[in-house]
Amino acid sequence: MRRKPEQIRDFLGEGIELTMDPELKRAFDFEDNQVPKELRNPENVRLNKESFRVSGDGVFYTIQGEGLSMGEPAVFLRLHVCNLRCVWCDAYYTWNPKSQEFWTESKQWSIGETAEKVRSEWGVDNDQIPKRLVITGGEPLLQKEQIDKLISDLGSNWFIEIETNGTIVPTEQQLQMCQFNCSPKLANSHNVRQARIRPEVIHTLIDANTMFKFVVMTDEDLDEIEQDYIQ
Repeated sequence: MRRKPEQIRDFLGEGIELTMDPELKRAFDFEDNQVPKELRNPENVRLNKESFRVSGDGVFYTIQGEGLSMGEPAVFLRLHVCNLRCVWCDAYYTWNPKSQEFWTESKQWSIGETAEKVRSEWGVDNDQIPKRLVITGGEPLLQKEQIDKLISDLGSNWFIEIETNGTIVPTEQQLQMCQFNCSPKLANSHNVRQARIRPEVIHTLIDANTMFKFVVMTDEDLDEIEQDYIQ
């Protein structure tokens, strides 16, 4: 169901600035959706520590659009499944069981297969530009053991970024070798507080190479950031 702007405002709260692309689907567009029972096969979304569960996006080459490496060329690897349920998420297909894509589009790739696809997608023929892999999701750290194996397979000539919601502690290898783009969720995500705020994870990431970002819609969101994170 496509929501009108005034419905989006009511759903997310009074006073938000409607800066979201109205043509871009988000999780709340599937609030009333029903997926046929024959498509809801748990094996199509199950995680396996010996391989990656990859979303329909798979691997693609683009330009990093945010953070410390904004403007840098990068290969993105989008992993399937998330432990949070953000109502405004535009990657709803990686986690939302009310979307058909969640059940039908993901793939299972071996570590070696994933590494080869990452290498083949790199789009710069210039050795002076560092190779960059951005691992996104979903929540990538649900598959952190596989990420460690991928890092080892790719070798030291790749710079690795991991996008995370800040609720899962990375491995020691990742803390030492990776840049983290951490987006802790606020109340506007409609996740319960105990699911979205994990202080021990945030403190771990503060001591690593981490950039933090927040989805802000109202002045109250800024107050929440100050109270729950800055202080």
